[in-house]
Amino acid sequence: ERMRENKRRERTINETIETYKDVIELLGNKPVGEYTKIDGRDFRNSLLKIPKNRKRVKRYKDKTLKEIMELDIPPSDKMSFDNQTKLISRMTSCWNYFLDEFPEYVTGNVFMSKSVRVNPVRRKDRRECFTEDDLRLIFNPKTYLPFIFNNPSGRKDTIQYPYYWIPILSNLTGCRLEELCMMRVKDIEKVNDVWVYRIREDGVETRVKNSYSERDVPLHSVLRDTLDFVGYVNRMKKLGHERVFHELPKRGSVYHKNVGRFFNEKYLHHIGLKDNGRKVCLHSARHFVETHLTNKNVNPRFIDYLQGHSQKGMGGIVYMKGVKPEVLLKECVEKIQFDIDWERLKIKW
Repeated sequence: ERMRENKRRERTINETIETYKDVIELLGNKPVGEYTKIDGRDFRNSLLKIPKNRKRVKRYKDKTLKEIMELDIPPSDKMSFDNQTKLISRMTSCWNYFLDEFPEYVTGNVFMSKSVRVNPVRRKDRRECFTEDDLRLIFNPKTYLPFIFNNPSGRKDTIQYPYYWIPILSNLTGCRLEELCMMRVKDIEKVNDVWVYRIREDGVETRVKNSYSERDVPLHSVLRDTLDFVGYVNRMKKLGHERVFHELPKRGSVYHKNVGRFFNEKYLHHIGLKDNGRKVCLHSARHFVETHLTNKNVNPRFIDYLQGHSQKGMGGIVYMKGVKPEVLLKECVEKIQFDIDWERLKIKW
């Protein structure tokens, strides 16, 4: 209830409830004052043995946590360090709440560890950035277009246009994947004579990561003039669709899962970018945009605003919230330039 009062999302609340249930299953359901530092240690250690997605994977979903703890879990199935950290953080926050509200029962945070947990994978190695050579390979019209539009299964309901547009949009806007997949036709509009994608949180259908993520992203000239993305959006509007990529189903609370799987697990493997264990995915486009613009000496605050990051440095939040789209277009977006023959990627949608 306190989380709801603080406007936390229902999805976050439900995930937190599931964590509490797991703790009770692992450590027992007892008065909060009876949990000890040993319980906290045992919980942290148990996370090293619990597989990821255990409630969806066939091998694990019908087993209790105690049964799972007795299995020999292969390293590839184990929970990531970041997810372990998130679960520990939930319990630490829960016990901090108890310390504040029920000091007569709880005198210390049993889930707080004094040792510093260090991620075994260096941050820069977790996800790679695309290179310009990668993008030339990705957007080679001889592979990109046939892989998307020549459907060997012959099914008419196969998703095509979202798979075509979203990787292009990712590399020309720097937007998050879900931001693109949730796009509505009314979100593409002219502001100060500049076509923008207006990203706003609007209840259940469109959500942003944080307050900084609400922004107007100017459309690159390649999208406007060469590929006629605005025309495509207007076409979807005339057909009566509220969402630009209406073909993408909602999986859980998000729209991006189909696109991510298609691009990351199929297309990148098909063109060899996953060879030799490279850690690239569609999110690598976002890293590419940031690195690409940084190398062109674009004002870091413009880059932060474009990508919906919190502003770094004093005054950023105040001064950059109202950045004009025409300024962002000229000083930032139009400087995204790499050697792709976009004309050859144009399609007759």
